[in-house]
Amino acid sequence: MIIECDDNVYNPLGGGSYVFEKDIANFLLNKFNKNKIVISIGAQPNSSPHFGTLIVFSTAFSLAKKMKEIKPELDVSVLFEVVDTAPSETVEINGIKYQKSLKNTGKIDNNFDDYLEILEFFKQSDKIDYMIRFQSNFNKQKYIYPIVRQIIDNKKVIAPILDPKYGNLRIRVACPSCGLADKNSKLTKFDGDKIYSYCPEHGEFVTDIKDESDRLEYNTPVRNLVRAIAYGMHNEDLTQDYQIMRITGSDYAGFYQEELLYKPSAILGYPVNKLPAILYTPLVLDWSGAKLSKSLYVKQGAYSDLPSYLINYEFLKNEKGIYALDVIHKITNNWITNPYLLFRNYSIYYFKKEFEEYEKRNLPEHKTRVYKKD
Repeated sequence: MIIECDDNVYNPLGGGSYVFEKDIANFLLNKFNKNKIVISIGAQPNSSPHFGTLIVFSTAFSLAKKMKEIKPELDVSVLFEVVDTAPSETVEINGIKYQKSLKNTGKIDNNFDDYLEILEFFKQSDKIDYMIRFQSNFNKQKYIYPIVRQIIDNKKVIAPILDPKYGNLRIRVACPSCGLADKNSKLTKFDGDKIYSYCPEHGEFVTDIKDESDRLEYNTPVRNLVRAIAYGMHNEDLTQDYQIMRITGSDYAGFYQEELLYKPSAILGYPVNKLPAILYTPLVLDWSGAKLSKSLYVKQGAYSDLPSYLINYEFLKNEKGIYALDVIHKITNNWITNPYLLFRNYSIYYFKKEFEEYEKRNLPEHKTRVYKKD
């Protein structure tokens, strides 16, 4: 198939691009009343970071840098929330799907250096620091127990919203002996502060969410809800010295957030206006307009028409070198400077053209040295 185009890029205004045509950083800054701001990003490190993840990471540093330019006295950093509880292996036993997480299988180590290298690159480029937090440390926050308990107490209403397929409350705990967890929470029972889980190898075990919140695992909608409310509570906590916002892909915008975040938050009695600000990055699309997916999730041979460097960081680094991140960063810097460019999606072929233009000039925008973090 040959698709013809006029080779021009159009950016018609409408909706968010109309309201935030020339500035979004000041709008976001006005939401904070402390001099320390943290921009949260998240990922499941089950593969080398795909192109969309690179966009999210780069945009976070671009925004942090812009905020510092506007208010040099601010302390702005990036927080990488590592979803190490994401599935690594799945198995079906007696009709029930069980999973082992990246953490429990140790497979998180297979690709984690790529994430560190990217974070270090942007840190060196923009002089913006970053932090890393794993799921167990996130769960140790004082806000998590009351949030999870409130969700459990409202399980009959919340579960069908967050899990329309099964109607289950997808909070799970891995077996302390072997790491197996009931993926869809089909056999999991909740009673006040207690979660009763079942392992096909070691039988039933009990978790006290008040004393053992660090062991909790969530599916994506539950994690999204818990994280948002926890961030909101953190921002309202006068004992904290920083406030937090999020950046994530726009596949989580719109109907998804309205139905799976804002309405459940209201049901739980948490004011929606107290939730953290979320800035959404444009989606990277294939030729048909579908989101470019991790090769992990698509059939073998998908995207065979694309240069491999457009698939993930491993291929990008091997083919173009680490300084190819400068191309992506130049694009996201431009989005933050001209935010009307944020409120749309981009074909992967747009980025292909940007790389081709970059190679003609053959000069990286930032002369940075990159170090591995210990």
